[in-house]
Amino acid sequence: MKIGKTVVGSFPKLPVDVEESIKTVIDIQLRNGIGIVSDGEQRADMIAYFEQMPGLTLGPTGVTVSSKISPPEDPSVLAKVSDFLLAKNYLRKIGKETVPIKTAVTGPITLGVTCAASGLKYYSGFNDEALYRDLSEALESVAAKLLQLGSYVQLDEPGLSAGYMAPSKALAILRELFDNIESSKKSPGSVSIHVCGSLVKMPSLLEGLLELNLDVVSLAFSGSTEEQNLNLISEGLFKDSGKRLGLGCTEASAVQKSDVESGEQIYRRIRSIADRVGSNNIAYAHPDCGLKGATLDVSELILQRLSEAVDLCNRDLPD
Repeated sequence: MKIGKTVVGSFPKLPVDVEESIKTVIDIQLRNGIGIVSDGEQRADMIAYFEQMPGLTLGPTGVTVSSKISPPEDPSVLAKVSDFLLAKNYLRKIGKETVPIKTAVTGPITLGVTCAASGLKYYSGFNDEALYRDLSEALESVAAKLLQLGSYVQLDEPGLSAGYMAPSKALAILRELFDNIESSKKSPGSVSIHVCGSLVKMPSLLEGLLELNLDVVSLAFSGSTEEQNLNLISEGLFKDSGKRLGLGCTEASAVQKSDVESGEQIYRRIRSIADRVGSNNIAYAHPDCGLKGATLDVSELILQRLSEAVDLCNRDLPD
């Protein structure tokens, strides 16, 4: 089984309208062999994308919790869904309609804490689990709609590695969300979670993530702290869980082209992880995180070298 290629989600925001910018970032991904593409999150950042959610409001300090959070009456009007449809329509126009699209949906823990920090009404405080359960139910409707339309869905939860909530409480909330969207899946392997950062201080978190009703757990392995995640993974861990690994194989924080890791560096990292977990337990490789902090030319170079490294690894694998 060959290792696939994808991105985490975001690209640098381009100074053109959303539809044109989505076309540009999709072209870059296709040009560099990315097999599961994203819309590049060109409309907003991972928090502001959800300002339309009932109970959330965009204010001067960011998106705030302004009232009880509830699912949208029609999830298809939310920007996450409309941007997926823009991406899908473009792929159809250029004869690439079979290329899967992955949509990143910010998870309830990360979204809840971030919005509450900008302003919090109705709920009693950051520790009010009702805030996160209500957000989970609302996000569930968006994720389910995307899956029904044929999108892959990646739940982004950087707040987990940042310690926003105790793992046991966070996993209970996420378990219900993933259980409830399972029936909406159109494609095998289409539900994932991405957690950037190091998990070494909370090893039980990884074990808990692998017990969730999803297909891929996506981790970072390239930074000075993220490389410690290598000590948490094993072939048995993934084989026993039936889940596969999303392999963050190169840093996304390069500022200049000279900062981008070489294809040889990326290749060695992928091989070392494949040797540890088994290549058949790796769903795909991707940058450690989103590319929104890079320039467009640096982003493309990252993807070019990642793609070359994955191709080299796949040539090493038995047929």
